[in-house]
Amino acid sequence: MPIEFEKKSLAHPEGDAIKRRGFSFFVAAFCLISCFVTAATAIPMMAFWVEHLGLTSPEVAMSVVSYFGGCVLTLIFFARFSNFLGRKPVVIAALAFGAIACYLFSIGENASDLYIGRFLQGLSCGLATSACMSWVVDTAPPTRAWLGTAMTAAGPNIGLALGTLLTGLIIEFNVLNPMHLFDACVALLILCIILAVLGTETMRLGTESIGQVIIPKIAIPVRLRRLFILSITAFIGTWGVSSFFQGFSAQFAQIVFGESNVLLAAVTYLLLIIPIAISGLLSGRFNPTKTLLVMISVFFIGAGGVFITLNMQSPLIFMTFVVICGIAIGGTCCSGLKLLLLDATLRERAGLISALYLGAYIGSGIPNFSICQFAKDVSMATISSGFGVWITATWVIIMLTFVLIKRRPSEAEKKRFN
Repeated sequence: MPIEFEKKSLAHPEGDAIKRRGFSFFVAAFCLISCFVTAATAIPMMAFWVEHLGLTSPEVAMSVVSYFGGCVLTLIFFARFSNFLGRKPVVIAALAFGAIACYLFSIGENASDLYIGRFLQGLSCGLATSACMSWVVDTAPPTRAWLGTAMTAAGPNIGLALGTLLTGLIIEFNVLNPMHLFDACVALLILCIILAVLGTETMRLGTESIGQVIIPKIAIPVRLRRLFILSITAFIGTWGVSSFFQGFSAQFAQIVFGESNVLLAAVTYLLLIIPIAISGLLSGRFNPTKTLLVMISVFFIGAGGVFITLNMQSPLIFMTFVVICGIAIGGTCCSGLKLLLLDATLRERAGLISALYLGAYIGSGIPNFSICQFAKDVSMATISSGFGVWITATWVIIMLTFVLIKRRPSEAEKKRFN
């Protein structure tokens, strides 16, 4: 789909437009990934903060809840703000919130600073989820339109993987101290802001009125409602597991390896997030209907295996199931998103993507919120049993929805299932 408006050269208008579109796609993808790279620094740093700030398990869980709270607030009230203001200004705001969060981490000295920083990172990632992802899809190469969907699904996980890996290596080998690490994150986001200013806008100012976009609204076209149920169940179920890893990778490392530090926490999370990113990119090229069925079944096996083997004192078996779980999560989310956006219009994209991720953030935050409330009274074995029910429910709901759609498909569903 072409960009709605561009400044074209008189000499080579088509060639210049293609170059501008390619540059803007690169910038949009780079900004999306960078928002999540900097957000990911907090994941392995949790091991450092637990040691130096004396954080308890409820406080660790609350940091995750703060992050998801920022995401949810943004997606409720500003999900379609880029349809009024334009993609670029909202992307720049996302980058600015991320930079402020990293600055707070560099000077923070207690759990309250951590909560505020993670909340701001949630605002940043929430805005990036709506505006930046829409910008990525808008500017995707016309001959490789699947790349836009694949990047929106895999981009956050690519960023999380890079941020986690770099943080673990930088802190473990004393390349930078924590304060300078977060200062470097601020510099990265400022660079992104400069690049975003140079990119091509794809949504005219005032395409929708401020009244239309600021009032909370779940923008789901009627023809896509059952497909939305399918997609959001896939996101909530898989994200519930991956969000638990965000806060508790340091504790997983302690249980499985017998010790925990920033690097081991990073490795534990990377075993999940790298397969998510790779699988998300590769899955974009395949039939989303078939891929979703296969991947959600693999998720049932892989995620179940993670919690079954957590206390078996066998790192190799545990790591194998974590990798399988990661592959399944990436494939499931990419397929679910592609299935939903197949014939979505330019104006529908921001609302659909935001509604999907809003539901995913709220739903997947439920496990961490529950742990935050009851962590002092429950063991990891009980938590693992709870996730067993969570994983099973996800698989059952998706399979039943597939059966219902196949029996009486609408026109929009026939395009995907035939």
